[in-house]
Amino acid sequence: MATRTFLALDIDECIRDRLVEARRRIDEPGSKIGWVAPRNLHLTLRFLGHVPDESIADVCARAAHAAANVEPFEFHVRGVITVPPRGNQLKMFWIGVQDPTGRLKELHGELEAALAELGLHQEDRAFNPHITLGRIRYAKDPQALREAAGAYAAEDFGTQHADELIVYGSDLRPDGPVYTPLARAPLGG
Repeated sequence: MATRTFLALDIDECIRDRLVEARRRIDEPGSKIGWVAPRNLHLTLRFLGHVPDESIADVCARAAHAAANVEPFEFHVRGVITVPPRGNQLKMFWIGVQDPTGRLKELHGELEAALAELGLHQEDRAFNPHITLGRIRYAKDPQALREAAGAYAAEDFGTQHADELIVYGSDLRPDGPVYTPLARAPLGG
């Protein structure tokens, strides 16, 4: 067996509430948007896909080691981003993440190095930290959705304190994914 696995930082409830309010105001009747459930909002550091169950303990141990090498930090949750940024096609709404300390990028690098030793697939694209707010299945009026999201392009949703990395298992269900913490690793040991 294998477990769909990813590594993430959680988002505080007060920031989640602000994101849900923005989502409510962006939503457009007639469009089909798969909004991320509030309890599932997070910042993914690394999606691993299906990891063999016998490798999960190694993934958790390496994630803990990587987390111990990076001190706790704060990042800013700011702005709604449309993906792609222009054109008639609209696929996603992201929330921007700003990392003034550089530790988010450092943590990502530590994780990449630790997981590479397990032979797990490395990302081909550069790390672009964000929080996925919703996936657009059908946009009735892409320009209207872009304009609604644009009202939140510079919105400050809050500052998040990061002191714990979480290894999640993801169970895909018809009514949405269920994320289960497999391990929690404190930053800075």
